[in-house]
This record gives sequence, C-alpha cells and structure tokens, in this order.
Amino acid sequence: MKENSDDTEKVVEKEQKNHTKKEKLETEKKTKKKLSRKTKMILLSIIIVTILSAIAIGLFLVFRPKFKEATIELGTTEITVDNFLVSNMYKEQAKLLTPIEQIDFSKVADIDITLSYRDKEETVKLHIVDTTPPNVTFQNITRYTDYVVNADDFIVEKSDLSPITVDATSLENTSQYKDYVVTVTVKDEYGNTTSKDCIVTITWLKDEIYKELGQEFTKADVIVNMEKDADKLPQSEVEKVDTSKLGEYILTANVEGVDYTTKVIVQDTTPPTLELKNVTIYDDEKVNGKESFIKSATDASGEVTTNLKTEIDYSKIGDQEIVIEAVDKNNNKVEKTAVLTIKKDTEGPVFSGLSNVTVAKNGSVNYTKGVKAVDAREGNCEFTVNSNSVNLGVAGTYYATYTSKDSKGNTTTKKRKITVKHNQKDTNQKFNEFYSTYLQGKSPTDMTVAVRNAIGYNHNWGGDDAVWYGLTNRTGNCYVHAVILQKALTKAGYKNMIIYTKDKTHYWNLVYANGVWRHYDATPGDHLIGPVTDDEKFNSTGLYQRDWDRNAYPKAE
Repeated sequence: MKENSDDTEKVVEKEQKNHTKKEKLETEKKTKKKLSRKTKMILLSIIIVTILSAIAIGLFLVFRPKFKEATIELGTTEITVDNFLVSNMYKEQAKLLTPIEQIDFSKVADIDITLSYRDKEETVKLHIVDTTPPNVTFQNITRYTDYVVNADDFIVEKSDLSPITVDATSLENTSQYKDYVVTVTVKDEYGNTTSKDCIVTITWLKDEIYKELGQEFTKADVIVNMEKDADKLPQSEVEKVDTSKLGEYILTANVEGVDYTTKVIVQDTTPPTLELKNVTIYDDEKVNGKESFIKSATDASGEVTTNLKTEIDYSKIGDQEIVIEAVDKNNNKVEKTAVLTIKKDTEGPVFSGLSNVTVAKNGSVNYTKGVKAVDAREGNCEFTVNSNSVNLGVAGTYYATYTSKDSKGNTTTKKRKITVKHNQKDTNQKFNEFYSTYLQGKSPTDMTVAVRNAIGYNHNWGGDDAVWYGLTNRTGNCYVHAVILQKALTKAGYKNMIIYTKDKTHYWNLVYANGVWRHYDATPGDHLIGPVTDDEKFNSTGLYQRDWDRNAYPKAE
C-alpha cells in the first residue's frame, strides 16, 4: 500500500510540475507577446519622432534666415557674402546684392545690406565700428625755461582712421633745470585712446644746433638765456668749433656737479651763389662757352665747379634758354638759366645828333656837325647828306636826308627837319596870297566864313606869329583865326578889333560895318558866324555865356 501511495504522490508531483511548467510557458509566452507589442510601439514612436524631426529640421533649414548681421573694423576695405552667412551650407546659392562701391568703409556707420538665397532677398545690418586706438610714436624732448606745454611736441608721428585730438597735462612752472613728466593722450573720434608719460628736460643749453659752413659761431647760438647763463659755458669750449671745416663738435660744461653737453654740427647744405647774364650774338658768331654767361660763382667752401647743361643750337635764330650748373666740393648744386639770343645782322647804323635845325632866312647849316652813325657791330660808319630839297632863301620847313651803310649792306636812312625862319615880309606875302585867293572883295560875313573853311582847328596859339602859323599849317586855335580875320578886315578897310572873354578862353572879332558894331567869329564849331549883337553872342551855344569886359569894347546893340 505504501508503495502505491508513493507512486501516486510521484504522479501527482509530476503532474504538478508539468502544470507549473505549462503555466510558466504560458506566462513566458504572454510576456513575450506583450514585449513584442511594446517594442513595436517604441520603434514606431522612434520612427515617427525621427520623421517629424527630419521634417522640422528640413522646414527649419528652408525657412530660417540665411544671413546674419556683420561687424567689421573701420579701415576694412571690402566685404563678401561670407561675412553674413549663418552657415557655409548656403554659400553656393547666396549672393551679395548691395553694390560694394556704394559702401563707404571710411566712416563708422550702420548700413543696410541686401543679400539673396535662391532668389529670396534678405536685408541685414553691416556695423562698421572703430575699436582700435590711435597708433602713436612718442618722444621725450628738451626745452628751455618758461616752456609752455604743447602736446604735439611729444609726438613723432600719429595716425588713425578717424579724426584725432591730442592733449597733454600742463606744467605750472618750468623755471628749474630738471626733468618734468607730461602725460600725453591721443584720442580718436570714437573714444579710443593711446597715452604715455613723456619727459621734458628743461635746460639752459641747447641739445644740438646746426651751423652752415663759414657761418660765425658764438655762445649765443647754444645758450638760451645769455644774460643769465653766459658764464656757464667756458670760452675754451666755444673755441673748439671751427666753422670753416665740416664736422661735429661736442661742447661740455659742468655746473654744480652736473655735466651738460651740446653738439654743434657744421654742415654745408647751401648751394653755390650763381649769377648769370643774358648774351646776344649774331648768326655768324659763337660764344666763349659757359664763361660767356657767368657773372659770378662763389661758395663758402671756396671751390665751385660750373657746367654747361645745354647744348647750344647755333642754327636757331631767336632766343634759347641756357642752363648753367654750379657744384661746390660738398656736392651742393644750383642751376640757373640765362638767355642766348642769336640774331641776323639786319640792322643798319644808328644815327645820333639829328636834332631839328632852325636857321635864319639866307643863313647856313653845318649838316655834319655833331652827327654820328654808329653800327652795333662795326662802330662808327660813314654817312652822306642830301640837302637838295632845302632852300635856305625861302622861309619854310624842309628835310635833309642822311644815309649810312655798314659792311653787311644794311642801310639806314633818316630825315632831319630844317626850318628856315620867316620874316614879316614872308608873312605879308603869304597873307596877301591867301587874301587875294579867298577873301578879296568879300563882306565881313563872307570873310569870316572863308577863314573858318580854310583854317582848321587845333589848340596851338601860333607862337610869335599867329598869322604865319595859321596860313602855313592851315590850322590853329581861336586866337589864330581871330588874328587872320583881323588882318583881312583891316586890309579891306573895316574898323575892327579882337575881343576875348574875361577868362581868355575864347577870342573872336568885333567889326564896325554899316554904321554898327557887330560880333564875327571865324573859329570852327558852334560859334555864330555873325553879324550878331552882344546879347546874341553872349547867349550863343559856342560861348556858353562866358562874358567879356563890356566896358572895354564898343556895344553891339
């Protein structure tokens, strides 16, 4: 019985194990099934998220701005599309649309820049900024008492792309011989600064001076205040300087245990003094080289070399510039220009002494006395005189002809005025000829008209014989006309006189004819011919109400 019971228990135990195993398998199967579904869900979620992310990224890449603002430093000379890309992935299809030449890179500014990506335009800002301080080279300086700070004294050079200002701290007192500190600041327009503490040494002795060769050197050249500090530099130091020789001289003075030095540099930077002169020659002559043009050539060095820099063209008629160079022994040079004039000999002798001659009727003339004919090249030349047209027995104006010829055949001919003086007989004869031709048998009015027509007008009074002058030259002023008409009226038997204004600016005739006195005027112009009364004459256009002495002449009423 016990064995059967054990077997039964074993069967039951076995069945229980099988059942447990079966349940376990079922459970594992259900678990695997659940895990498979969850994994699928996770994978699906990942795929969906991935797809959505890809879509989002794609949309972001498509629609996000392709360009960004850019900042460049003042002084940049150009930009490209690269300055504005948010990513290089857009570079191939990105374009810069704003013309570069329209951008002013020399000024700080915010500028709108237009670009495009796949034909879609965007506008961004280009910021041009200045954050760079000025570039400055500073220096320490030496100055003298009572120096007033000038910031620029401490600057060798400075530069910046924007306007800059220079400032320095001031010094209240620079009366002591010592070093002073000055802070120098260079600031640009946008606030960028460069500063440095510089030293100004106040001294009584100049640090360095230059003297030209041959110049005098004295203490005053190196000592700032001679009245105060002249004794500080020994005369023996001054005597070291020899300005007749080039070189550098170091002078030393010890004052209260402090050594002071100054350098005197004797230099020769002065070119020679060159003075030239212009030269004129004829086309068959030549100059004596450069010496023909040099008046003087001097230099402190004592040695001057001159050179003719121009090749003279003797075939050129006219002016040509001639360049002369002067060089001293220290190679200082100067060039000056003179003018060489080459001319053909076409000028004849020049006469002198051909002044006008006045001779009495039937007198004599020495035609050669005091007369010379001088040629520019040959000096005195012979001359001939032709006086055939001169009649010394008849009053009048004549001309003698002078002729001279040089060896080149150039001939000069000049005329000399010979005046044969007239006498009263000549005047009377000339007047009688005039009278019989123009005036004889005429009334006072017709005589006045004839004289006016025959004798022109100028401002000449006719000298000591107005009748002769007027009839010879057929011209004269109002007095000449009045005198000629008076002589004619008298010859014709008319009582008459010459009348004139109180200021003696006009002369005419007062004539007694037909029992009355009347005014007659032979002067050309606006004057009434006559006969006219006193009132008519006074109010006439030609007289302009210039009055005469009414008490000195008969009334013409």
